[in-house]
Amino acid sequence: MRIISGERRGHKLEGPNRKAKPTSDLVRESIFNILSDTVSDRPVVDLFAGTGALGLEALSRGASQAIFVERDRGNAEVIRRNISHLRYEDRSTVLMSDAYKWAKTGEISSAVPMVVFVDPPYRDYENQAKRLSGVIANLMARLPQESMVVVEGPEHGAAECLNEGVEWDVRYYGGTMIAVGQVPGPAASEEARATEPGPAVSEDVLPAEPLDSNLT
Repeated sequence: MRIISGERRGHKLEGPNRKAKPTSDLVRESIFNILSDTVSDRPVVDLFAGTGALGLEALSRGASQAIFVERDRGNAEVIRRNISHLRYEDRSTVLMSDAYKWAKTGEISSAVPMVVFVDPPYRDYENQAKRLSGVIANLMARLPQESMVVVEGPEHGAAECLNEGVEWDVRYYGGTMIAVGQVPGPAASEEARATEPGPAVSEDVLPAEPLDSNLT
């Protein structure tokens, strides 16, 4: 794994400390191509952070700060080493916490729009689908207006967790789904409730790369 772009472009990252395949550079690059310069000067939160690759990529591309939420102690240590390697200690916070709980009760004190990455293990879309839907709904309700929520999941089953009332940009890369949605303002929320749109789906064809798990 490596940082794809920005001030730390090309720097290598330590991978997961167990037998699991992290999100590929190809999929990660696609996420940030969709976001474009949205992350610049914004705080980001990397839920289910794994190795912290998404949050660290955002920092390299100009994010003001990053919070990494990861409950596995070994993975949290990997994140800390990657932060140190990239010299982002002054802009990073690692929380050993459950991402489901953080989405519901974690402190969101800034009125500045944020970018939140939701990247759970793929098995959670089968075993914890209702809780994942709650995570996304809680974020959409709690985050400042114009914040962005990025959801990554498997090709089948993940889209069902996306709450209605949000205009999702949904794309597929091999066996991976990426969905990007913006927290609507009051007027947009009212219009969305009236029209109840479903997710907007497009499909980009990239070489399929099987993902054994979803640690980032």
